[in-house]
Amino acid sequence: MILVTGGSGFIGRYLVKKLIRMGEDVRVLVRRRMPGEEVEVAFGDVTDRDSVKKAFDGVDKVYHLAAIFRHGINPEEIWRVNYHGTKNVVKEALRKNARLLHVSTVGVLGYANSRPLNESTPFNPNPNAYSRSKAKAEQEILEMQKRGLDSVIVRPAFVYGIGSRYGLNLLIEMVVKGRLRWIIGDGRNYIHPVHVEDLVGALITVMEHGKDKIYIAANEEPIKLRMLLDLAAKYSGVKLRYGFPAKLAYLILKIRGGVGGSTATETISLFTKNWFYQVDRLKALNWRQKVDIEMGIKATVEWVMTG
Repeated sequence: MILVTGGSGFIGRYLVKKLIRMGEDVRVLVRRRMPGEEVEVAFGDVTDRDSVKKAFDGVDKVYHLAAIFRHGINPEEIWRVNYHGTKNVVKEALRKNARLLHVSTVGVLGYANSRPLNESTPFNPNPNAYSRSKAKAEQEILEMQKRGLDSVIVRPAFVYGIGSRYGLNLLIEMVVKGRLRWIIGDGRNYIHPVHVEDLVGALITVMEHGKDKIYIAANEEPIKLRMLLDLAAKYSGVKLRYGFPAKLAYLILKIRGGVGGSTATETISLFTKNWFYQVDRLKALNWRQKVDIEMGIKATVEWVMTG
C-alpha cells in the first residue's frame, strides 16, 4: 500500500492519478474527500499524530507532499504543517519501516550565482517561512536516516502545469491577464522550470530506484526567464516590456507587496538572480524530461485563459 499525504494538492493529484494508472494500491491522507478518484481515503492531518498513525496501517511506501506553500500565510501555521507535520510522518515511517519520499524545494538552497546549484550545495534557504521550514524538515529527515529511516528527499524546481494558481503558474497567469506588462530587469537571468507531469515521473523514479539521499528535480536544461515570459506572452497575445528599474520596483513593491505574497526583495530576486540547478543525479536514474517547455507553457496559458 502506498500512502500519499497532500494527495488533494496540485502535485498530489497528478501523482495519485499516475499511481492508480500503474495499478498501485493508493491511500491518501486528506482533510476532505477527493472527488472522482478511485482511491482509499484516510481523513486527517499531518499535524495530528493519531490520524497519521491510522493512515500508515499496512503502508510500505509514503510520498509526503503535504505542505503549505503560499507566502503571506501565518508563519506559525506554515511551520506547524511543514516542519512539525513532517516530524509526525517521519516518526511513523520509521516505526512502520516504510520507505519515505519527502518532497521539499530548491528554495532551501537560495539563488545561484554563475553556476547551477546541486544536491551538495549548503543550505541557504530563501528568507521566508516556507523555504526555512522545508530546510529544517530536511535536516530532521537526514538526522533520522542515521537511526534507520529509509528515505529520500526530492527538491522540485519551479513547477508549472494545468491546475495550479500559485508558484510559476501565478507568474504565467499575471502575464496572461495583463497584470505584468513591465518586467523588472532584462529577463536574461536563468530560471529552471519542471512540468508537473515530469515531476511526478521523477518522484516515482526516485522512490523506486533512488539510492542517494537527495535529488533535484527540474527540466534537463534551464532557460532564460525572458524565454518563459515571452512564451506566455506569445500564446496569450500580450506585449511585454523589459528593463523596469529594480530600485524603482523595490519602492513600489514595498507598498503593494511582492508576487504571490512574497517580499519586495524576493520578487526582485526572482527577476534578477539565477535560479538553476544540476539534474545529473536524477538523469543517472534514467529519468528524462518528456514535456517540451513550449508546449507545456502553451497548454498552461490556454488553461489560464479559459479558467
